[in-house]
Amino acid sequence: MIKKCLGCGTLMQNEDENREGYVKDITKDYCVRCFRLLHYNETPKVFATNKEFLEVIDYELTKKNLFVYLIDIFSFPISFNKEIIDRLRGKDVILVINKIDLLPKSLNLENILNFIAKECEKIFFKVIGIYLISAKKGYYLTDLLEHLKYYRKERDICILGLASVGKSSFINAILKKYDVSKEDTIATSAIPGTTLNEIHIPFYLDNRGFIDTPGLISSDAIISQIDPKYYNTILPNKEIKPITYQLYGSYSYFIGGLVYLSFTNITKGSLVIYKADELKLTKVKNENITKTLAKVGSTINPSLNQPFKEIVVSGPKTIFIGGFLIIEVSDVKFTLSYPLTLGVKMYDKVFKR
Repeated sequence: MIKKCLGCGTLMQNEDENREGYVKDITKDYCVRCFRLLHYNETPKVFATNKEFLEVIDYELTKKNLFVYLIDIFSFPISFNKEIIDRLRGKDVILVINKIDLLPKSLNLENILNFIAKECEKIFFKVIGIYLISAKKGYYLTDLLEHLKYYRKERDICILGLASVGKSSFINAILKKYDVSKEDTIATSAIPGTTLNEIHIPFYLDNRGFIDTPGLISSDAIISQIDPKYYNTILPNKEIKPITYQLYGSYSYFIGGLVYLSFTNITKGSLVIYKADELKLTKVKNENITKTLAKVGSTINPSLNQPFKEIVVSGPKTIFIGGFLIIEVSDVKFTLSYPLTLGVKMYDKVFKR
């Protein structure tokens, strides 16, 4: 009997419990790995690799699917990935921006939509449409589904994106919304590589539906580098309450042991930090930077135990860092320090209120 696990998409087998897809009873819908992930939130021991992701996406691109490219708004520059975008050129693509529930309600969503549209124009990436949603909260799912129904033209809808942008959660949210399933059907986890192969979920009357795929793991993302025990500390999971500082004098601001910003002789300026509530923020005088750095990795955590790269920045800037942090700085000059391996992308003002 040949059967795929409904949770991760891998072929089921009952011969080797150390291999992916193991289940004692092959008639079950979920392998042991996914069953324990869904019901006990147990950390999986088998993950998809980028090689497997690219094999799946290249196979799906041979079909005449409608493609949904799902992006995490909080880690926009990382999930707006060139390797995926280049493969999608010339295809029917709808760009869906997930996790808008993390952003403060005071932010203007139309401005964010315009910003993303301009970023697409800069790289000549043509899409059918751009949509902002929250799979977790169900925001704007109904409107999106109406448009998907119109554009799919009796085709499957293939969901692509980086690891942990919420592809599986997106499909689960749709299935719950339309009472196809009352519980999560596809296994989800903050840990990248949870989905191992493509998963086809019939949804429409013509037996077409959604295809979930493994996510490409970005080397720029914090989740690909840090101990998973810190995920709950660094990854926002609810609406962010930005922390605002009025800048003056010579101070440095440490975000955990991962990033710090140093300002010298500032007379007027502002700093806004968007981060998870659990991620500690420490303000120190510049003369105490060396002492503070000595505590990174011991009393100041989390950290990546890497040398810091320093760059001088002139604001105003909106800075996205590693998929876990967004910083807005007014028209001042400062030094930004961060681990060498974290992805950092700067824009002119993004969040216009």
